[in-house]
Amino acid sequence: MGLQRKERRLTITAGLVLGVVISSLIVKHALDVKNEHASQRPGNYNSHRSAIGKEVFPILPSFLEDAVPNGIILHYESNRTSLIDQNIENSTCWIIETSGSFRSERLFILTEEINGGFPHGFFRASELYIKLKDKRDLSSFEEKLDRELYRVIGHNSSSHEFILQLRNFSPTDLDSSKSFLGSLSEVVSVRHSPWFPSH
Repeated sequence: MGLQRKERRLTITAGLVLGVVISSLIVKHALDVKNEHASQRPGNYNSHRSAIGKEVFPILPSFLEDAVPNGIILHYESNRTSLIDQNIENSTCWIIETSGSFRSERLFILTEEINGGFPHGFFRASELYIKLKDKRDLSSFEEKLDRELYRVIGHNSSSHEFILQLRNFSPTDLDSSKSFLGSLSEVVSVRHSPWFPSH
């Protein structure tokens, strides 16, 4: 004897509810495993040692944990000249790895702590914006670049700047790259590419 219409609806509803509950549990478990894995990686926020160079860092400022939850500290330098504003001599620099919009995308974020706890903005550590004297200078500019270290990956049409991807982006590497790029005859300005937290 077949199920009546009401019983069929109840069976379908129960199946859907059960499916949603099981899917939610699977997703929650996967996220828990991912967070547990991240907490064991070198450079995690609770390790107090950077993943590269094993520099000891203090408890993270709250602005940083709020903006980049579950990141990995790749580089940490304190008591240094600011990468963002050369007039500031006592800044603390953090370079953090986090995931991007897509699961496989890796983002590298640069921020600085200045004047006892205030952030100096957030920037993409692996990119710089380059303004050339003339767009036609691009080919001669690229000829001067080491292709192993630098690659032009795009153009910001609103600011008329080229986006340069860097292979090495420790604070010291960023200083060196900005000095080198700023010394090239085709270059008008070099600045960090801004990044905005999603929440």
